[in-house]
Amino acid sequence: MNPHNDKPIDRILHDLQERAKELNCLYRVDELLGREEAPLDEVLGEVIRTIPAGWQFPDVCVARIALGNRSFEPSGFSPSPFKLVSLIEAQGEIAGQVEVYYTEAMPRAAEGPFLAEERKLLDAIAERLGHFVSRRRLRRVLAADGEAGAA
Repeated sequence: MNPHNDKPIDRILHDLQERAKELNCLYRVDELLGREEAPLDEVLGEVIRTIPAGWQFPDVCVARIALGNRSFEPSGFSPSPFKLVSLIEAQGEIAGQVEVYYTEAMPRAAEGPFLAEERKLLDAIAERLGHFVSRRRLRRVLAADGEAGAA
């Protein structure tokens, strides 16, 4: 047994709790983005309120989604220098971005104050947002096609 590879049980439990928070966040985002008939403002408003729960320091975490010329952010939002960004791609083009901020300085990690796992989580959320945007666009096109065909 290599003592350099051993982690105290408390650290292992902490790491597992962090991964569980990240998974729960991703599951909730998936659930929200599956609400196809809900208004865009409602869905993305819920997503930005859900995202901080998946981060290591949720009490000082806020999220914002920029989509086209629209921005979805919590009331009183103020950007900070402690930021993680992932682009939202829909149908082969950049449709916007999802951003996570810490409102105050946090301990240094893999990417500024953010964990490597948080980067993966944000990228996964951005990918799902891209699919969501693509589905919404396709539904609009199909609805317009249906109306044109009925005329």
